[in-house]
Amino acid sequence: MKPIYLAALLVFGTVSCVDNLPKLQILQSAPPEEDCNVPDDVALLSGSLNLALAGDYLAGLTVTSNLSDTPIVVGEGPVSDIDSTAVYLTELELSYQTEPELNIPSATVPIYGTFRGNQDGSMVLGLLTRDAQSALRSAVGGGGSVVDVLVTLRVRGHTVAGGDVETNEISYPLVVGFAPYVCPKPGDVHGPSVGPCDPRGQNGVVPECVSP
Repeated sequence: MKPIYLAALLVFGTVSCVDNLPKLQILQSAPPEEDCNVPDDVALLSGSLNLALAGDYLAGLTVTSNLSDTPIVVGEGPVSDIDSTAVYLTELELSYQTEPELNIPSATVPIYGTFRGNQDGSMVLGLLTRDAQSALRSAVGGGGSVVDVLVTLRVRGHTVAGGDVETNEISYPLVVGFAPYVCPKPGDVHGPSVGPCDPRGQNGVVPECVSP
């Protein structure tokens, strides 16, 4: 199954200089591919989630680093530890605004990952806590209703030397609903998961239908 995305393309522009530049900057979000790779040539400005097909929304985030090695001079030459800018990601901060208002509590979710601080990279994050999933299912579970959700997130961690690291704060809009999908051909059923980042239910993607 190769999903088709209705994507809003971002123009890659310049970034203005600001004080207290985050050590890790989230540049854009894109639907992760089935194997969880994050494409760097397409971005979504907003997303949709069908809770009849998926329980969470996976966002693939492109990240750039503002960390750099500081060589230590020993004798006549500099010595640089290749791990001196390694970053350990430990926390994902999430908060929600919804219409209609569902009063979903903010949360700090423990995560674990590593990031080479002197290189650009990517990460895939689920944007809905269990409280968020429960509240949204209650609101749209009967079908026919949708909830507009603005998810605000920030990732925190620390360097191998113990220094604090955090990303910029970003907000990502979602439209959440509940619409069961029936295969067009009678007797066909939904195919199996296509990978760790199965896209069904997200951004209009539906399962591939197969004959049992």
